[in-house]
Amino acid sequence: MTSSRHQMQSDPPQGGVMQPKAVTSPQINCMGCKRRKDNMCVIAVSKAGRRQPTEEEIRNMFYHNPHGAGYMFARDGEVIIHKGFMDVEEYIKAVRSEGLTEETPAVYHFRISTQAGVGETMTHPFPLTSRLEDTEVLDCIAQCGVAHNGVISLTTNGNSRYSDTALFITDYLNKLIRNPKDLKDKAIITMISRLTNSKWAIMDASGEIAVIGSPWYVEDGVQFSNHSYEKYETYYYTKPARKTKGAQITFEF
Repeated sequence: MTSSRHQMQSDPPQGGVMQPKAVTSPQINCMGCKRRKDNMCVIAVSKAGRRQPTEEEIRNMFYHNPHGAGYMFARDGEVIIHKGFMDVEEYIKAVRSEGLTEETPAVYHFRISTQAGVGETMTHPFPLTSRLEDTEVLDCIAQCGVAHNGVISLTTNGNSRYSDTALFITDYLNKLIRNPKDLKDKAIITMISRLTNSKWAIMDASGEIAVIGSPWYVEDGVQFSNHSYEKYETYYYTKPARKTKGAQITFEF
């Protein structure tokens, strides 16, 4: 069996939606860490025509936010999402394999858990969906992808399986964003910001990225939701066991 970060998934049931299996939350030790006080996950946004984050910036973001990472990009009319990376070397290798250029719109996310514990399934990005089980899928093709930085009081309820972000996406966001033009609707963007008091990067299949909330920090064209892309202090990180790869699933608007 090929070793990868994923839990093997079964064939999709009728209707074409695969039910992801639960995965065991890996144990991550970060003894002696001195994290930045502004940390609560971090998002990096590379819009078309801008550079991608450097390897140093990726390492900094991962070590400041060590509870799992993911990324998404737009290509050929689709949003391609990969998440569940619990090891920075595997993450960097995966990103490199995509062949992302300055013309590729891309979003990167690095998590610090605030609800639902530490594990692969609640890493970001997520597809825009009304089904909670869809938020657990690690590899998917979607028409809209979502990454979040912050804590959402509205959906912070102590849920042990689903994060506040996953709950907000399925309970609220999928009803606010119904088609690509909504990402340019100022009233909708303002409502999302006020409901969550958070930062968001929401990408549609054309590569349009709505960057929501403030402040964002721009470094040579890349937008960062906080300063944790900057140099980190000494970290001691235990690499979790890798899992077996799952299949891709397609989600539509």
